[in-house]
Amino acid sequence: MSDIKNKYDKAGYYILKKFLNEKEKNLILGSFKSTVQRYLDIEFNNFLDLKLHKDLLQLRKFNPKKFSDLYDDLNLNSVLKSIFFKKKYLNLFSKILNTSVNNIYLNGFMFRMDTPKDKRNSLDWHQDSAYYEMTSPKFNSGVCWISITKNTKLNGTLQFIPGSHQDGFYHSKKNKSKQNISEQNRLTIKKKKIKNLNSNSGDVSFFHINMIHKSGVNTSKKIRFTIGCRYHDLKKSFNLGKEIYLYKKNGKKRLFF
Repeated sequence: MSDIKNKYDKAGYYILKKFLNEKEKNLILGSFKSTVQRYLDIEFNNFLDLKLHKDLLQLRKFNPKKFSDLYDDLNLNSVLKSIFFKKKYLNLFSKILNTSVNNIYLNGFMFRMDTPKDKRNSLDWHQDSAYYEMTSPKFNSGVCWISITKNTKLNGTLQFIPGSHQDGFYHSKKNKSKQNISEQNRLTIKKKKIKNLNSNSGDVSFFHINMIHKSGVNTSKKIRFTIGCRYHDLKKSFNLGKEIYLYKKNGKKRLFF
C-alpha cells in the first residue's frame, strides 16, 4: 500500500486494474437499468448494447429536458453512491491521503454519460480544487473514477498532465487572492505531457484534486460511462461548506452546503 501512496504523491494519480468486482458491476448495472427504464421503454443486458446508446442519444436530441432529468436521477441514486462507501474504497482513500478512515469525507458523486462530439458540457483544462475547497490551502483531497465502459482516446477518455498537482492550486495572475473559474478553463499546458486515461470496465483511478485535466472528444458512436466521487481528509482544517457547486449566469458563486 505504501507503494501506491508513493506513486500517487509523485505522479498525482494511481490506477488499479479490475478493482470493481462482479457483484459491484451487477449492482451498478441494475440501478442504472431500473433508472433508465423509468424514462425509456427499453430492454438491455449490459452497457455495450448499441440500442441503449442509440435510444439515449435520441432522447438527448429530441427531449433534452427528459434526458436531463434522467441524468439527475442517476446522480442522486444512493445505490450507485454506496459503492464508494465500501470498506475497500475507504481504506484506499485513507492510505492515499495518509489519514484515518474516520476522517474520510466523500462528496461530488457523479454518474457521467459523455456523449459523442459533446461541446456544451465539456470543460477545458482545469483542476477540481477550483470547485471543491474543503481542504484548502493544502488540498489533501482527490478524485476517484470508475470506468464502466472501456475508455480510450476514441470515446473521449479523461486527459491529464501527470505531476501537474505538484504546482499546487492555480490562481489567476490578475488576482491571486481569489480563484477564477474562467481562468481555470484557460490553463496553459504542454501537449507533449498529455496522458490519456486508457482503462477497461472495472478499472479504478485516483487523482489528486490539483491534477490538471479535461475530458477528450468522444469521436465514437457510443456514450462513455463512468462513475466517480471526490474524497477529502476531514480534519480540524476542513472548511465546512466550501463546495462551489453552481454558478449563476452573472458569474457569482453559490455555495452548496
